Amino acid sequence: MSEINKEIAEIKLMLEKIEEIIDSRLIGIEEPEEDEIAEIEEYKKKKKAGALELNEI
Repeated sequence: MSEINKEIAEIKLMLEKIEEIIDSRLIGIEEPEEDEIAEIEEYKKKKKAGALELNEI
């Protein structure tokens, strides 16, 4: 039983680290990389031109 609790604690720690990474990207702590900027600009161009195609995942 203690092994399960240990694994749960490890998973929780990993999830918290992932959340920190996501939050840092979403609130702009880290600057976007060049390829990310290019994709954002491409998205904006397609959206403005009405040629944006969204696919369900």
